[in-house]
Amino acid sequence: MRSFIAGFLGVFCLLVAVLLLPSQSCAQAISTASRSMDIAAFGGYSGAYTDYGNTRAQGAIAGIDITRFFHLPIYPSLEVRANMLHGTVIDEDSYLGGLRAEYPLAHRLHPYADALVGVGTLHFKFAPIPGYTGDRSVLLSYGGGIDVDIFRHLQLKIDAQYQNWNLGPNGTSVTQTGNFTLTPTVGIVGLEYHIPFRPLIKQRDFYH
Repeated sequence: MRSFIAGFLGVFCLLVAVLLLPSQSCAQAISTASRSMDIAAFGGYSGAYTDYGNTRAQGAIAGIDITRFFHLPIYPSLEVRANMLHGTVIDEDSYLGGLRAEYPLAHRLHPYADALVGVGTLHFKFAPIPGYTGDRSVLLSYGGGIDVDIFRHLQLKIDAQYQNWNLGPNGTSVTQTGNFTLTPTVGIVGLEYHIPFRPLIKQRDFYH
């Protein structure tokens, strides 16, 4: 898993550099220049099957998408999100960042897929073994969803994520030589707001 995370972080850093570099292609016309970059904030309700016994949790999510527009049918983004889930048996909180790819369709529909990596923390309401009240893990998450235009800068967000937690050896549900893993499924319903920046138009934009 370490090699996967190292490779993912390498690709993530490369995409950060590409998205933040000035793009000459985005200044070919005023309409394109006005949409060279987009920043959106989202939040909403989240519910999860925790994969710890037959239990569920619910809570809130918040995040930010930074999108750079190229002459491509797919819009690449950097995404960070924090998800706080609280249940009667276990709490699962996650802090993630990674890559997002959107493929916009007609009729105000914007489906996307994402791959995220970060850290997760667990808190047990009832310790499964004496002294073991919580834990943390490197966390992988992948999934996707759809954003639906409601108003000019506001979208409805429906999202599903599949997470993988590897907490290492302990005595909760496997032997000491095995790994304690969880694979929660998280569903999200919320709103995304696109910050309406005023486009910077320069005279040279008329001649490209």
